[in-house]
Amino acid sequence: MRNHTLRAMAYAASSLTLLVLSIVLSSELLLVGSLIIGAIMMLSLTTLPGRPKVSAEMDRAQVFEEETVRVDMEIDSRGSWGNIEVFHRLSPNLELNKGSNLALHPPGRSRHSFVVKAPLRGYHPTGPTLVRRWDPLWLWYRESASGETQNLTVFPAMHQGRQGVVKVRQNLHRPGEMKFKRLGSGKEFHSIRDYTTTDPFNTINWKAFARTGKLQVNQYETETVTDVMFFIDARLVGRVGLMTDNPVERSIRLCASLSSSLLSRSNRVGLVVYGRSVNVTKPKGGPGALRSILHILTDITPSGQDTLGSSVTYALPYLSPNCPVLILSSLAEDPTVKDAVKQLVGRGHPTLIVSPSGVDFERMLYSDVSVPKYLLKKLSRENLLMELASMGARVVDWHPEKDIQWALMEVWE
Repeated sequence: MRNHTLRAMAYAASSLTLLVLSIVLSSELLLVGSLIIGAIMMLSLTTLPGRPKVSAEMDRAQVFEEETVRVDMEIDSRGSWGNIEVFHRLSPNLELNKGSNLALHPPGRSRHSFVVKAPLRGYHPTGPTLVRRWDPLWLWYRESASGETQNLTVFPAMHQGRQGVVKVRQNLHRPGEMKFKRLGSGKEFHSIRDYTTTDPFNTINWKAFARTGKLQVNQYETETVTDVMFFIDARLVGRVGLMTDNPVERSIRLCASLSSSLLSRSNRVGLVVYGRSVNVTKPKGGPGALRSILHILTDITPSGQDTLGSSVTYALPYLSPNCPVLILSSLAEDPTVKDAVKQLVGRGHPTLIVSPSGVDFERMLYSDVSVPKYLLKKLSRENLLMELASMGARVVDWHPEKDIQWALMEVWE
């Protein structure tokens, strides 16, 4: 596609004006001037650079939130006149961190680099590269697209924080390392006994040997693992707040952080995401489980009005006996919460509810306005949390002013 600029229109108007004046005034000088301007315009059009080859490569295709990606571009075109303008398209959810995705280069071979920052999880498209070829006088240009669209995968940020086992209810089984106080190959010390020829040398207690003169070995408590099921509220009502900080985003980041720690200790983790529909991922462990969970969390889009009650009913066949359940939800506009929690607790599932306060997120958006309805919503929410705690669930009220490190400290024991 060929385009012209206002400067080209000014040149054409000048040439036409001189031509008309030369005819009216019978002036050869004006005619020559008109022909010269027209010739310059046509000559400039023929000196457009050749169509360039543009390649854009990211140094990595998968990052976590708040990390940066470097994009390297290589431009190769024929010709020695004019200019090459390149513009690499970026998703609106990506931010320029260093440099610019718009550049101007002379014909030939050149390189251009810039760095983008990914503040929000998701699959963000980058590319293709738009190319404009300019003539030396900036009168004409031709546009084309080069390359293909690539997706930058941005996983939710994971925070380590304090580690331990998840606090659910007292006197119930807990996810994580559940110690049964019997001999095995764990890490917790149990007792000392005399050395036998079948014992490995790394279990010998050399301090006891120095004290008693007899070879003795350490014995350790055995450890076992369990399944953990997360229920994530991905309804549209949970999107209140900022794009990067709202109940849904906080729930996703907390789930990613807890899943990483639980899977690192050989537990199995499952997901139930409810919003537009109910999607169940069976508990699984192993080296690929975390990546699978991160992809599921990255693909979540807040939408729909499915309730916790319907998701619990749908997911019950996938819950193993006494499987601990972690519910990450703002609990807003869901009349089925109490029945769902009662059903889980009644079936013997230790239940932990981490609830980012959607009322306070909404209140922060209107901090300068005094609205009585927020007080009523706040009281209603507090009553709901007290009722859930009385049913046997453990409840963590997550205020917007508290960061994820605080939530991890409340969850981990």
